[in-house]
Amino acid sequence: MISDKINDFLTSDNAKIEALVNSYPESVPVSKIAEFLGADVVSIRAAIENNTFGASWRKAGSARHGYFVPTAQFIRWYLNL
Repeated sequence: MISDKINDFLTSDNAKIEALVNSYPESVPVSKIAEFLGADVVSIRAAIENNTFGASWRKAGSARHGYFVPTAQFIRWYLNL
């Protein structure tokens, strides 16, 4: 039997996931993923660069990377689907 505390946590977590999907139906900004997971942006970028979810790239001649995280891919990763 699931305790009320666990059930409340799962209900709250599901509401946060739903809000993320509603706000960003196509792709989720790296900063919002960091906020959602309680991590810093640098850690999320490192996870993306290590193929955890999303994609990163660097244009020739540029020192900066671009990052793209499809909402569906992030949610599937988070829910372990």
